[in-house]
Amino acid sequence: MKNNLLEFSYFTKGGLVLKSLALSMLCLILIIGSVNTVEAQRHGGGHRDPSWHYSRIPAHGTYIHRLPHSAYRIPYGGNYYHFRKGFYYRPYNNGYVIAPPPFGLRIGILPRGFLSFNIGGFPYYYYGGTYYIHRGNEYEVVAPPLGAIVESIPRGYEKVKINGETFYILGGVQYRPIMRNGEIWYEVIKSPNR
Repeated sequence: MKNNLLEFSYFTKGGLVLKSLALSMLCLILIIGSVNTVEAQRHGGGHRDPSWHYSRIPAHGTYIHRLPHSAYRIPYGGNYYHFRKGFYYRPYNNGYVIAPPPFGLRIGILPRGFLSFNIGGFPYYYYGGTYYIHRGNEYEVVAPPLGAIVESIPRGYEKVKINGETFYILGGVQYRPIMRNGEIWYEVIKSPNR
């Protein structure tokens, strides 16, 4: 008799039971394997798009003719931005463009799904490529702190390879992919002043 996992006896009653059991086990293994693959892709395992969390949002720099419904206006420095669900829109050429907000701009409430973390014992908040600190009763847009680690960056980033290593640049902020608890996250390694 050959030593083969899929070799079955078709001639005995026990062989048919063994065949059914083996096929059931094989199906179970395939189902579990495919569920684990889907979960790994959804939650950061393996290779994935850095913008997976924001994949349904237009990329930074996208021009739109009309603002999304319920976007509200925020005056800042003689100009104004519109804000909706964590993303900022600024006037551009008789329409609007999705853009990073200027440092110092403040909002009253953080968008749903924000990430909070501490750097040097100081609390920060992140959503959609924008970093905030809590100031009074508001949240102020600040420069990304070096060493901040986020799970996703919005679309519109530039992918750069240097000496075989991949980096991502969005709005002048440079990120490098790192492994964190078996998932790919993105660390801020360079932060500009806007």
